[in-house]
Amino acid sequence: MSDDSSRTMTSDTDIETQPSQTTRSNGETNQNLTLESRDIRTLLNYAALALLVLFALVSVIQLYGAVGNVINQLISPEYRAFFRAAFNLTVLLVCVGGISMQLKRLT
Repeated sequence: MSDDSSRTMTSDTDIETQPSQTTRSNGETNQNLTLESRDIRTLLNYAALALLVLFALVSVIQLYGAVGNVINQLISPEYRAFFRAAFNLTVLLVCVGGISMQLKRLT
């Protein structure tokens, strides 16, 4: 009889532990979904950062040539260097602002 009672206790124990394991696996599934959504958001933020950097590079190249021509036509030679530096600094600050916003989102 001792063998039968030990079997019954073992089967009762197994039945009691199974629901808690199911709950754990459901919790882990929910946790995995949360981690996956965070990973997707992180990837989207990296993609947005890369896109901003690409746009900044293209814009700087195109605007540099156009503004250089405008400065050469409208500004007297002694002030041209100052205006070119001011324009380049403005473009750089705008790009740095956009990049820093994206880096804050990623951290």
